[in-house]
Amino acid sequence: MNGREIPDAELLEIVGSSVDEDQGAREDGLIVLDHPITEGDKEYDRINLTEPTLYHAMSASQVIGKRPTLATIYDSQIKLVALSANIPEKVVKQFPTRALDEAVSYVMAFEDDVRRPEDFQISDLDLRPEKTILFKVPISGGGREYSDMRLREPQVTEHRRFKAVEGGGSVQDGLKAQMQLIEDVSGWNRAALLRLPMSKFVEAADYLTGFFIAGQQTGKLSR
Repeated sequence: MNGREIPDAELLEIVGSSVDEDQGAREDGLIVLDHPITEGDKEYDRINLTEPTLYHAMSASQVIGKRPTLATIYDSQIKLVALSANIPEKVVKQFPTRALDEAVSYVMAFEDDVRRPEDFQISDLDLRPEKTILFKVPISGGGREYSDMRLREPQVTEHRRFKAVEGGGSVQDGLKAQMQLIEDVSGWNRAALLRLPMSKFVEAADYLTGFFIAGQQTGKLSR
């Protein structure tokens, strides 16, 4: 995770709880500002962006709330960039608009490049009965380290729990539902899940939810 290592307990506050590639495979993005920004006793002229984690995405989604507006979505993007770069939001708000656009494009690409396209076909779904995602650098959480994530088709109980959380209707509820589903199927600790790079979170979520889509549209067994 970029910057300060966040303790498990602090990670879990975001969800109201008490306590085939490795993460960070893509190189950091660099935004060079023509005019340095001064905030406090620091000067910012080069902004290093890293892949957002699920924790970053959950934190940014809080800003949107139940009824998204253009303003709250924009605020969410500002927060996501700040978290990904480990800099204050006040600094991001002083970016030239095109610099922010470039930063948003970079951090969102980790999710957008992996997420299932809207015009997908049923034949495009990965409906293998099992899937394993490997991490060369283990991800820690709950006193454990995880070097792989083993997934399989969700059970009815797990699907129902997913629907119950997703029913909240907000962007964050959608992320929470996917996280709950991955947690149920994989057995990963929630703190470790919150440290997942977004590209890996999306890969896992799309695989699991693909079974729901296949069943709804075909009415047949998905394998």
